[in-house]
Amino acid sequence: MQIRAYFEEWSRRPGERVRMAISTPLPEVRAELVRLPKGPGAAGECRIDSEAVAEVAVMTVPGRIQHCPVGSYARLPLGGGQADGSLSLSCAIWPTLPAKGPQTVWAIEHSGGMLKLVVANGRLSLTQGETLVTSDMPILARNWYSVVATVGPEGSALDVYLLKGHTRMRHARDEGASCAIGRPEVLMLASTGADAARRAVDCYNGKIDSPRLYSSVLAAGECRELHLTGSTKVKASADWLIGSDWSSRALRSLVRGVPDGELVNGVERGVTGRNWDGRSDSFIETPEQYCALQFHEDDMVDADWSHDLDFILPKSLKSGVYAVKLSAGPETEHYPLFVMGPKTEGASALFLASTNTYLAYANDHLAALDFSAVMTHDMVVPPDEKLLFTDPQFGRSCYDTHSDGTPVRYSSRRRPIINVRPGYPNWLTGSYRHFPQDMYLVEWLERSGMDFHVATDEDLHREGAALLDKYKVIVTSSHPEYWTRVGHDCLDSYLKSGGRLMYLGGNGFYWVTSHDPERPWVIEVRRDNSGTRCWDAPYGERTHVASLEQGGIWKTRGRGPHGLVGVGFASEGWSKGSGYQRLDASYGGPGATLFKGVNEELVGDFGHVLGGAAGDEVDRHDVSLGSPAHAHILASSTPLGNEYQLVIEEQTLALPDQGGQHKPSQVRSDMIYFTTDNGGAVFSIGSMTYAGALAWNDFNNNIARITTNVLEAFASELPPE
Repeated sequence: MQIRAYFEEWSRRPGERVRMAISTPLPEVRAELVRLPKGPGAAGECRIDSEAVAEVAVMTVPGRIQHCPVGSYARLPLGGGQADGSLSLSCAIWPTLPAKGPQTVWAIEHSGGMLKLVVANGRLSLTQGETLVTSDMPILARNWYSVVATVGPEGSALDVYLLKGHTRMRHARDEGASCAIGRPEVLMLASTGADAARRAVDCYNGKIDSPRLYSSVLAAGECRELHLTGSTKVKASADWLIGSDWSSRALRSLVRGVPDGELVNGVERGVTGRNWDGRSDSFIETPEQYCALQFHEDDMVDADWSHDLDFILPKSLKSGVYAVKLSAGPETEHYPLFVMGPKTEGASALFLASTNTYLAYANDHLAALDFSAVMTHDMVVPPDEKLLFTDPQFGRSCYDTHSDGTPVRYSSRRRPIINVRPGYPNWLTGSYRHFPQDMYLVEWLERSGMDFHVATDEDLHREGAALLDKYKVIVTSSHPEYWTRVGHDCLDSYLKSGGRLMYLGGNGFYWVTSHDPERPWVIEVRRDNSGTRCWDAPYGERTHVASLEQGGIWKTRGRGPHGLVGVGFASEGWSKGSGYQRLDASYGGPGATLFKGVNEELVGDFGHVLGGAAGDEVDRHDVSLGSPAHAHILASSTPLGNEYQLVIEEQTLALPDQGGQHKPSQVRSDMIYFTTDNGGAVFSIGSMTYAGALAWNDFNNNIARITTNVLEAFASELPPE
């Protein structure tokens, strides 16, 4: 993959500016704006059909390599009022990889050199060029230690105290050589900074709580006071407010004359500190117990590249899914761009691209896991995806953990994303998933002849109800899983006001999601310890810093998908999908209109993804979970295999026989229709693979007929009850 790129903004309107950053070792790259009107074709075909946009000139840009920053740290300038000769620095640390090679816990740049606290091979050392003193205290992973380092003309000392747990060794004080200390200028946390390739040097993995600088050598009794209480009567010459301003990248200084500090490249806030006692699991209630920052050597939330392309979209450009096609010799890549409709114009339908979901899965490392028990096809990982395991510059997804095993809670679109490209294959389905599969839905809308626009989750979060109110019908993607409260509220209001929704996916409206208010291109996901998930939230750390929302699944917040769209997540698996068996409701009442022209009793027993319209992640109607009782259940999936297991949140005990063959009444997908207030309506199909069946046989099939019937009815008059 020799051409890597990303857009400054993922969606734009006609007449707006588009900027794109590119990195390539190739001498030059040809760039062309194209429209993407079609899906990827059959499994393995990976088709990318495009139409050139003649109004935008083809551009050629010189090639250059741009590096992504990797590793997080903090830079805290100390101002000009610090004294030279002696100092002490106190903090608490919670290291996650202390047995690894040298990691810089902190470094003080002073006029005479650099003083560092380093953890390596399970020991702490104070260094300035050479080691001054090493602590006898063993440093173990995921334990809190209070650490005071002192340096003066008479020597240095490391005073270390294990804060929690039973131990044979609670405290160690070790003394060492002295060194010359000039006037302190900058305090660095977790690294000394970035190298020429923008990687944090000797990056520390773990938490640092309440760093404070003192302009004197603290006595042993004062160190003990800091260990036991977290404070001392000695006035700090530099101190910062960590337990507040949760989403900010600035650290507010508490000492006059000392500037505010800066958090670089994904430092985490809202994490439990040295004194967290479990009394509350939210920093909102006990902010004084959340005065820690968390760092990772593989954090990467913003590539921050210079832009190579800069052009204006034509004002006459039709809304849809576009791409910038980048080519150089045999290398060609397409990076998608979502073009909205003009702000003052509407259309019959709006396709809402699930960019929150795309970001949650962006550059995921799920191929490292063993899914063989729930898939029956061979696992073939695309070559580009293998790069993720060797090059940390791509960053990680919200399904991954960091190198130290702690969860990845942030994902950004300002970086090259491998799996959000047209035609990109997916090893889990043996076909396509997410954006490439959503292009089947876009192709269906293009073929329908109905006027439609395209927008994204992020657009909805930013513009609110004003975005939806211009459209008669909203069409979802195949996996609208990640929703903000704003988006959730807007869709609920839209439906109650007479709007109409075609939910054409599975496992939708599931995880609580937030956008960073300072950086809307970054999403935050803090999973609760419920729901089907790849990691557990650390205790006390499920509250989002971006929105102050409690993380987890919307269902545990009383706002599950059943009450919104009539169906909710029931099962997932990746063996063969199934079709839908028609039920009585499809033959009479509104169902007869929606199934007009369909004679088969079994529909959707085919498809480009897993061979059936019902598969991957599926949803069912369940009145006990909030589904509307008046809904018409038009069809239900035929039995799924035991690779499809009942979702974890519906199991209170670990019991065998929870698969599709044993629990067909719960492990199923339902196709339903119901009306809402003021002439609104919802059509839900509860399956991620539905789009693959829609496109089967060049869109000439019973699923395409049903879906088109619904679209036409929703855009005009609803069928009579």
